[in-house]
Amino acid sequence: MSFNSRALSMNLNIDKAYKGLYSYSDQYSEVVYRQLMTDKEISYVSPQEETYTEHPTDDVKIPRLVDFTRGISNDIDAPYNCIGSVSDKYTFIGNNILVNSIRNSILNTGAPILEETTELFNNFTKLRSEISISSSQHSPIAGDVIPLIIVNNSYDGTKAASVSFGLTMRYNTERLSFAFKLGEIKQIHIVNSNTNIEAPIESYLQIFANNIDTMINDSFNQKLTEDEMLTTLDVIEDISKNRRTGVADLLKEMLPEVIEGEPPPLPSSWQIFLAIVRYSSFEQNLNVKRLLENAAQSALIIPNQMLNVLTRMENQRAQNN
Repeated sequence: MSFNSRALSMNLNIDKAYKGLYSYSDQYSEVVYRQLMTDKEISYVSPQEETYTEHPTDDVKIPRLVDFTRGISNDIDAPYNCIGSVSDKYTFIGNNILVNSIRNSILNTGAPILEETTELFNNFTKLRSEISISSSQHSPIAGDVIPLIIVNNSYDGTKAASVSFGLTMRYNTERLSFAFKLGEIKQIHIVNSNTNIEAPIESYLQIFANNIDTMINDSFNQKLTEDEMLTTLDVIEDISKNRRTGVADLLKEMLPEVIEGEPPPLPSSWQIFLAIVRYSSFEQNLNVKRLLENAAQSALIIPNQMLNVLTRMENQRAQNN
């Protein structure tokens, strides 16, 4: 089915569908999709442009739509960002529709929501919403550690809607958050009445309560060899040399000063995890942020029970999509 025939079911505004224009806005941002035509001047005009003249012999519809985004503003003339195009087969999910669905699923499990933190990336095309749940576990090493449900969405067709599981905590005055790659549930089709995220949420909260302290303790007590430390830093260097330097500098802050004549101190798995997560908290590119979190996960000593449940959740949802 074409984008036009599915637009209403995807909760897009179709008031200007006769101009090849479809829009959606919520408290996060606004997005407009406009039919791509062979006439370049028509193809890339701003959504504010009202003129739309078709010349059947010259202008031919192409099965793609130009994608425009902007933030929420009282200025109706605020400019849009033209960010590329999506296929006519693209399935749109509004940020608020997705986040609200996951929020309701959390509440349906009986778990109270403590806080929501939302960031938008790449000219409002990507969203990361972190929902922390009031079910913290206290660790003598890390303090209060809170389970986190992370919702990701995009409007540019480059990333599927997804839900991840993670944690949030304080390090000195900083709020740190982290999402496991394990257990990530992709392709959340909210329009599908069979979609059920409540069971995975309940499973995660249970394994979080039973295993998070063990994970922190085991990671804290696991000293890395020099080769292991360098291997982890090399993974980050594959992303960017500057980011490797940034993580290495944060890691150095956590370690004792080098004593002359003695080998430099080596970090624990927990310390290198913290350094990577601290650095990722400043990252403005969502794709890079996820790569850094994957590197951080590789440093952790994850208990087998937690590892098995996260893997099983991911595999079960992959089979259902």
